[in-house]
Amino acid sequence: MVAGALLAGGKSVLRDFPKSDDSLAALSVAHALGAGVEWEGSDVHITGGLNPSGAEINCGESGLSSRMFAPIMALCGKEMVLNGRGSLLTRPFDSLEPIFSQLHVAHSISNGKLPLTIKGKLRGGEIQLDGSISSQFLTGLLFALPCAKEDSVVRVINLQSIPYVQMTLDVLNQFGVNIRQEGFHTFFISGNQQFLPIDETVPGDWSGASFLLVAAALCSDGGLEIENLSNHIAQADSAIIDVLNEAGVKFKFTQSGVHNFPPSVTGLPSSVSSHLSSFTFNATHCPDLFPPLVALAAFAEGITTITGAARLKHKESNRAKVLMLEFAKANIRIAVRDDEMKIYPGPVRPCIINSHNDHRIAMAAAILGLAGAKTTIRGAECVAKSFPDFWDLLRSIGARISS
Repeated sequence: MVAGALLAGGKSVLRDFPKSDDSLAALSVAHALGAGVEWEGSDVHITGGLNPSGAEINCGESGLSSRMFAPIMALCGKEMVLNGRGSLLTRPFDSLEPIFSQLHVAHSISNGKLPLTIKGKLRGGEIQLDGSISSQFLTGLLFALPCAKEDSVVRVINLQSIPYVQMTLDVLNQFGVNIRQEGFHTFFISGNQQFLPIDETVPGDWSGASFLLVAAALCSDGGLEIENLSNHIAQADSAIIDVLNEAGVKFKFTQSGVHNFPPSVTGLPSSVSSHLSSFTFNATHCPDLFPPLVALAAFAEGITTITGAARLKHKESNRAKVLMLEFAKANIRIAVRDDEMKIYPGPVRPCIINSHNDHRIAMAAAILGLAGAKTTIRGAECVAKSFPDFWDLLRSIGARISS
């Protein structure tokens, strides 16, 4: 939504704007690229306008912002540097090189990682994109190419995270941008389109909510209602509902959210929980669900299998490796072979878990502590990247957390 508001003519209002590090990074990038940004309570007013105030744009540690705004920066037609900090500087960016090369945008990058220097102007054209690493480069193109002078055709192979691409198309439609597609392999984009300003409430984040839903399934007798989980814009991680249903957790959808009703179990489980079933799930298109689902599987009856593990290598950490290493400390064995992860439940024992500065690892570790045994989490503050209120929300529903 922030990218669309940047490209729109006039003022957009994004209500209940989240103040996570990633969201604020996107807002900062939009402002550096020329957008006017004003806060009014929890709402942010963004006046569109692509007119960079400097030669360097810093995305912090936000992978989405770096990949999404890079093609938008190329609309400016001036030499600019895209940079970041922390773990973002270790994440692969070489997938953008063939994109810019095919679109004749002059650029330079060292060893396939940031910083990236953009020297040319994005004018549109025909390209082929490999979507096996991330769909976020495609998201950036779908925002930028409607503003290019020429029409474009984007052909995609090996596309992962298809629901995120659908979410991108839904948001573009809100801004009045039309893209014709053949499945999710070919996109026909007319140039010279105009983004229209919007006034919308930012929907709740299913990625963050998934941890709360898993915690409620394991620890709550009365259930937990989470508001503002709208389905009018598709979110890949809403698939958490399907998985929890398979595991035996019941839900009721309400007008404002979803109510979680766990099986009738009293107290907190201190060993393998017999009330939850193991499950099999393909998380290829929603890899951010791996950490909460692994935490859920730790308390299920039987061995759980999750596929899509190859998508975890280039996150804030190598999540497959980190989950194996850190959950072993809690007596939960995880085995990864090729694209498949198996989780073997066991009595959770007290332990100290290193978050590896990965927000989703820290939140998954919290579930081990809530439902199993005392868990100390090093680097717990990293949840601010996506869910700054996580610890306060857990305390508000009865979790005992000390710092």
